[in-house]
Amino acid sequence: MTTRIQLMNGQNEIYNEAGLQLIGSNGPNQSGLSPKELLESALGLCVSISLQKTLENDRIEFERFPFSVEVTARKTDHEVNAYTNFKVLVKLPATIEPEYKEKLIAIVEQACAISNSLKSEVAIEAVEYHLS
Repeated sequence: MTTRIQLMNGQNEIYNEAGLQLIGSNGPNQSGLSPKELLESALGLCVSISLQKTLENDRIEFERFPFSVEVTARKTDHEVNAYTNFKVLVKLPATIEPEYKEKLIAIVEQACAISNSLKSEVAIEAVEYHLS
């Protein structure tokens, strides 16, 4: 599975194997998503999917319990050009018991591959390839 970004007509087009999915932008709050917004949405989507899987495994119909996830990435060390702090706000329905909410949050922190990747040291290798 590969994600591809292609510059076409001055726009960063973002593709997966199913085709064009969205447009990337150079800055926040524009048409398309900025790299920071994409990073935040990747983490938020992973948390949301982890919540859905947990609810499904516990046989709780999550469609009846709408929830939302908001993510804010921040640079806490302005000497380093990196997002070093991610705040993930999970809004769960009031009808869910407090003990179960605590369980959901604990599981999500461990189950999300994106959050686990952000917490670890990762290797990134940039190489040139030739278009065929």
